[in-house]
Amino acid sequence: METPSRLIEARADALAKASVEPMYQDPFWEARYGAERTRRFGDEDARFHVRYLVQSLDEHRPSVMEEYARWLRTLLVSRGMSTLHLDLNFAGLAAALEAENWGPGTEPYEHVRAAREALRYPEGPSRALQDDAAELCRAATSRLALYLTAEDRPRLEDELRLQLSYLADALAAGKPELLADHVRWYVGFWPRRGFGLLAFPTVLGMLKAVLGARHPQARALLATAGVSWDETRS
Repeated sequence: METPSRLIEARADALAKASVEPMYQDPFWEARYGAERTRRFGDEDARFHVRYLVQSLDEHRPSVMEEYARWLRTLLVSRGMSTLHLDLNFAGLAAALEAENWGPGTEPYEHVRAAREALRYPEGPSRALQDDAAELCRAATSRLALYLTAEDRPRLEDELRLQLSYLADALAAGKPELLADHVRWYVGFWPRRGFGLLAFPTVLGMLKAVLGARHPQARALLATAGVSWDETRS
């Protein structure tokens, strides 16, 4: 009987393709990096994810995937991406595995789960921000309800999660410029998200408000991100 690693290896191309396809539906990638570069590096990264999964299965060591996830996060954050982007890549791989009957409880799936868990910062303000992200996103979305349709609310929560991920990464790296560079670019991209009159500075201003006293470092960093807060009151 073939081992899970050999079975995964035999399906590597199909798993990689299935895992990354949802990413290409997000206009962020083409706008940020261009269509050709997005496809080339997206496909390449997806194949690398599967290769490292095969290695971790060969060695029966989820730590292979954990170490890979942390290393790759550092690289991608330096190139304008966020922890959330990488987590979504791994989530896509988990979904592709589950579609081929390697779901929760199977060794391949659990190794990918370990990689996703490794993306949680071990401590400090970045970990606190990750832990509170869902609550913060709900709170900010609720306060912005007048701008939103019912269909917009979950989309805005996803957007807020992304901005908090960039914020957590900048805090963890000790590099405020990571957030500032992202915000400067995202202001121009924001209209493509389709939230009508809801402006990006308003969204960030509301995030700043809900961070409050519980996340002083994150709030202070967000205040230096290079956008105008004139539209907000916090």
